[in-house]
Amino acid sequence: MQRTHLLVMAKAPVAGRSKTRLSPPLTPAEAASVAEAALADTLEAVAGCGAERRLLALEGEPGPWLPAGFEVFPQVEGSFNDRLAAAWARAGGPGLQIGMDTPQVTPELLEAALAVVLDGAEAALGLAEDGGWWALGLVRPHPEAFEGVPMSRADTGLLQRKQLEAIGLAVADLPVLRDIDDIGDARAVAALAPATRTAARVRELLEPAAVDVVLPVLDEREAIPWVLERMPEGYRAIVVDNGSRDGSAEVAARLGARVVAEPRRGFGAACYAGLAAATAPVVAFMDCDASLDPADLPGVCGPVLDGEADLVLGARDAEAGAQPLRNRLANRYLARQVRRGFGVPLTDLGPMRAARREALLGLGMADRRSGWPLEMVLRAGSAGWRIAERPVPYRARTGRSKVTGTLGGTLRAVKDMRAQLARFKAGQG
Repeated sequence: MQRTHLLVMAKAPVAGRSKTRLSPPLTPAEAASVAEAALADTLEAVAGCGAERRLLALEGEPGPWLPAGFEVFPQVEGSFNDRLAAAWARAGGPGLQIGMDTPQVTPELLEAALAVVLDGAEAALGLAEDGGWWALGLVRPHPEAFEGVPMSRADTGLLQRKQLEAIGLAVADLPVLRDIDDIGDARAVAALAPATRTAARVRELLEPAAVDVVLPVLDEREAIPWVLERMPEGYRAIVVDNGSRDGSAEVAARLGARVVAEPRRGFGAACYAGLAAATAPVVAFMDCDASLDPADLPGVCGPVLDGEADLVLGARDAEAGAQPLRNRLANRYLARQVRRGFGVPLTDLGPMRAARREALLGLGMADRRSGWPLEMVLRAGSAGWRIAERPVPYRARTGRSKVTGTLGGTLRAVKDMRAQLARFKAGQG
């Protein structure tokens, strides 16, 4: 018996050629980004199911959305019916074939659909709510299975079933799903599967956030779920992966966060990458190690949103043992230097902070290491910004800090920040 397979028919997401019925209201580039998210979600579900082979019949070129472990081959020229028949002829059987329009599929759903074929059905068909079909299973390929079936019509699914029956196959029913064809479908599928990349991208495009929250990440997979699930409504997480090796980026993407890769190591590099990716009018920054609670973000962002302050920092009210003594002493020293040397009334250079995006970009911050937090305050003070503090609880972090978790890391951070102080005192900031 041939090995089981799951076959995906897809086209590479390209602006102007992918999900064109989402435009308007989306631009062609935005529509293509939804297509890319849907394809990534679909392939991730396929990669997680128990099929022995995972195949992708692709129109276009592979991209970063393609997971490992797939056999990729080009679709043939001709009608979509011809492409389907050719892909099945190459794949063999028994297997299940899907497209990229149902990113809400899960490994469990795909395994159950494939099991229908393996348990004795000659064919299986999953209809879509719009009258098409989203999945088709066969024990073995049939060259005539798609002959004469008109595509992209309200009766395509019904006529596909009739064609399978006409060639002598008994057809089992699979669950009915909703395809993403137009913007209404995109909203509905995002609501059905809110933790998918597709849902995150649809929300980002159709429900603009008031605040983008930049979360620099380096091996934080254990803390990420807690942080993301506590993000307030209207606050959108941008996880900046700074070279994690523990799958942090994959965890964040699976939970629906936007993930930005910044391979250049450095806290400032990660923060700047997140700022550059943000689109909301206000941008917040916070550590993603569960030491800070996203539920406290409105208290820090509120004065900026209301126009009462230009930069707000969360002054940490640390629980016992949350901050090593060396870190507390270093922070007090730096805050004192800022107060005395620059007149900025701070008690803490806290990692939770917020300001307006355009104004932050206009500061021209250049540090890409541990001096970034201090440089932001110094440049903002020099520019006459209204700087305020709000108290925020601070807990013991999950895991060890990659910057201040060691004496050496703390000293390097202090060195970077002292360099910023010296530069601004010399009038070179």
